[in-house]
Amino acid sequence: MFISTLCCITAFASPYWTKRYLDTPKDFENIGLWELCLYKYRHYKDDLQIPYTGCFWFWTNEMYRFRDWIIPPWFKWVQAFATLAFIFTIMTISSLAVAVFSSFRWQWKYQLAWCIISFVIFAFELIAIIIYGIYSQDRLWMPRPEFNYLSYSYWFQFAALVFALGACGLFAGEVQFLRAPYEGDVEDKQYNDEYGYTVSNGSHRQLTSGRNRKPQSDL
Repeated sequence: MFISTLCCITAFASPYWTKRYLDTPKDFENIGLWELCLYKYRHYKDDLQIPYTGCFWFWTNEMYRFRDWIIPPWFKWVQAFATLAFIFTIMTISSLAVAVFSSFRWQWKYQLAWCIISFVIFAFELIAIIIYGIYSQDRLWMPRPEFNYLSYSYWFQFAALVFALGACGLFAGEVQFLRAPYEGDVEDKQYNDEYGYTVSNGSHRQLTSGRNRKPQSDL
């Protein structure tokens, strides 16, 4: 999950989801989820035909003339799902950092919660890269898409979802491991979940209770 977090942050922050090949015209250079880099670029919808050079955040004043072109509806969905995945990833890794120094990491309910959240992160990131992979070649969005290619930020997002899915599988295995000693003994499992006993503590409690129990001949 930590590796998935690093990949997710890199993809979220770096402006290299799409990049132009080096031996092609350089009016468009690269674009990310929040930033666009141009070199002497003139957009056909700009009445002033001002050449744009440099990297621009989508919500700067320079971009207001053709912001609708830069952020079509499908791109907003990519931003939305990538942002949700980023938020859930930060929440998950933060809770795991706390769990390292706490005893509740041994309770299967929390492991199950992390398993579900990891799968949700995987689903959000999968939707984001599928939508972007399909529509990034749209000629109405980026001129001459045959000169562009999906760059490392996009593939970092792909790596993030792979590691998130792997973390989901490991959490699921941990849930089965923690539940195994208590299957068939509902009362002991509930007592362990409520008071935070480990497996050894639960077994010791059973032995102590058995030792103090009166024999059948005395009843």
